[in-house]
Amino acid sequence: MVDGETREGAALAVDGGAGQRLYDHYAVFIGREPHALRRRSDEKLSLQACQDIAQEAFLRVARKAARGELDETVNVPAYLRTAAWNLARDRLRAEGRLELAGDGLTASMPEQRPAVGEFDPLEDLVRPAIDAMPPSRRRQVVRLQSQGLSDGETAASLGMRTDRLHRERYKAVLELRDALVAFIRDEHRKTTRCLKKDR
Repeated sequence: MVDGETREGAALAVDGGAGQRLYDHYAVFIGREPHALRRRSDEKLSLQACQDIAQEAFLRVARKAARGELDETVNVPAYLRTAAWNLARDRLRAEGRLELAGDGLTASMPEQRPAVGEFDPLEDLVRPAIDAMPPSRRRQVVRLQSQGLSDGETAASLGMRTDRLHRERYKAVLELRDALVAFIRDEHRKTTRCLKKDR
């Protein structure tokens, strides 16, 4: 449920440029970000907590836009997601649940990829495919690297040598490729069926 203060903050931010783009992205961000935060925190945060964090992040960014402090060239989806993740990390740290290594939560937040329309391939396709992999070092490697960690950081986090990291990543990519190809073929069949019906 959207509270009045967040609605007001969104309205205040609309001044053209970044403010308008922020306002336009509100529904997508609030609808998707709590679930993304919950996945990224390995479900250490409840969905309600993630919803609160997303609202707070949007409100803070909206206030910044209203003060004219948001550059017009800023990537709004990436900025919002970075703000939300920083708040989530602060919440985990305050609760003593931010682990020192092993789950990527201490990694610096990578620049987020802009969504293509309302579909973000990384969040909507790749990360769910990673989460669906059987628990293994292979899955840990690709999960950490999908969050922006380098080979060295990933190897150090998992306590493995880089040559083993490369082998595990290669096998994981093959496994993910098979899963993604199956998904793409299924979507292609659905699209083809729709096109035939429209003729």
